[in-house]
Amino acid sequence: MTPRERRRVIIGLAVLIAVLFTGGIFAAILSRNDTICSDGKTPVGQRAIGLGQIEYRCQNGDIVTK
Repeated sequence: MTPRERRRVIIGLAVLIAVLFTGGIFAAILSRNDTICSDGKTPVGQRAIGLGQIEYRCQNGDIVTK
């Protein structure tokens, strides 16, 4: 592998990492306001009901299973 090819591979990897990092930031910004409860507020309580399912109790009294 010549130095020119090595430089091209390293630059390609750096660009790929930068694109993935930027995509992760963009995805986090888009999903930061997603809430479980229909009223848009955070749940006041939660409990595990088995096999990875969690039951959330919302501030308006709703119960949401996720």
